[in-house]
Amino acid sequence: MTVMAAALLAVLATTMPTHARDAAAPLNYLVGEWTGEGWVDMGQGRMEFRQHERITSRLDGNIITIEGTGSDPANPGVTVFEAFAVLSASGKPGEFTMRSYTREGQAGTFPAVLETPNRLVWTITVPGRLIRYRSEVTGDRWIETGEASVDGGSKWMKFFEMRLDRMPAG
Repeated sequence: MTVMAAALLAVLATTMPTHARDAAAPLNYLVGEWTGEGWVDMGQGRMEFRQHERITSRLDGNIITIEGTGSDPANPGVTVFEAFAVLSASGKPGEFTMRSYTREGQAGTFPAVLETPNRLVWTITVPGRLIRYRSEVTGDRWIETGEASVDGGSKWMKFFEMRLDRMPAG
């Protein structure tokens, strides 16, 4: 049975349309190791954190993986946030699907759009609230913000900001 499954996967992989290969290439500007700091305020006061992100391109460029870990600046060994996400092309140029998971057990699938060659925006709809994240890279600097709207997107309130620098390769 295992041999049959492996053979089937090999056939499927070789018959994959060539347009699907490298489908996530427009996001390659994110690939690398990043470190910096940020803050979040979910209504109980502002909490600051140190952040490390590891971004990789996988499966012949078809997906981008994001591994993020936030730590307490006063106690670097204490993890305050940990998440994993996969970005894949949705079939339309510049549009992607993000699947994310947190260590607290939260998970979701969200639409993401490449607004400019270096700015990715994704939205999350929850009851009574719209959440928007903007991630933009300029040179070796990554700035990401999170905003929430309770009126369908007319007014936005920033609740999250992260500023990271690309770590040297090697």
